[in-house]
Amino acid sequence: MKPYRGLVLAVALLVPLVLAQEAGKEAWVEKGLLTQEEAADGFAPLFNGENLDGWWCRGENEAAYQIKDGGILLVTGEEGGDWLFTDDEYGNFVLRYEYRCVSGEGNSGVGIRSPKEGNPAFDGFEIQVLRPGWETPYQRSCALYAVQPPEVEADKPFGEWNSVEVMADGTRIRTTLNGTVVYDVHTTDFTPETVDEDWQKPANNRPMKGYIALQDHSDAVEFRMMRIKRLPE
Repeated sequence: MKPYRGLVLAVALLVPLVLAQEAGKEAWVEKGLLTQEEAADGFAPLFNGENLDGWWCRGENEAAYQIKDGGILLVTGEEGGDWLFTDDEYGNFVLRYEYRCVSGEGNSGVGIRSPKEGNPAFDGFEIQVLRPGWETPYQRSCALYAVQPPEVEADKPFGEWNSVEVMADGTRIRTTLNGTVVYDVHTTDFTPETVDEDWQKPANNRPMKGYIALQDHSDAVEFRMMRIKRLPE
């Protein structure tokens, strides 16, 4: 009977945990942080829509990152914000978020696999955020900064919300902007021997795991619905 009692006890302890997890997912959906389909598919919000819990600011001016109504995270562009990092690291994942440019050139960036030290754009990877119609291809919005420019411009007019999905799985990085795949590349294709442009940097030896980060540059940009799904590593 002892093994049976142990099984019953294990089930009794597991059921409340499962129910609590399901309740948490429903709360995320009700707050508009996830869709019902994303909750069922294993996505979790990176931003709770209320405060910066789960994030830390590397710069001296945390006020450069502000919470607005509607679950919006405003990156103000004020001096001293530097980068805002997640508490947790991510290796293989699908990251989804929405952004819109608010002022100036709408210059910001989303770091992936970023280390705590150094520049996420070169020591990790940066998915560029910038106004539509930028002249320099490798700096255009959703470019894998200084590595791969978007193969098509799919961003919406200034001030409108854009939807982004970044899939990082091993050496593969695929970015989709407003439903259009703008590149699907392998970082191992960008080596010191193969990069042939002055602006292009090797990507083959960059980290395979790191933090998600938001850049405070010089312009105001808003983000919302930041959510992530871990993939097997």
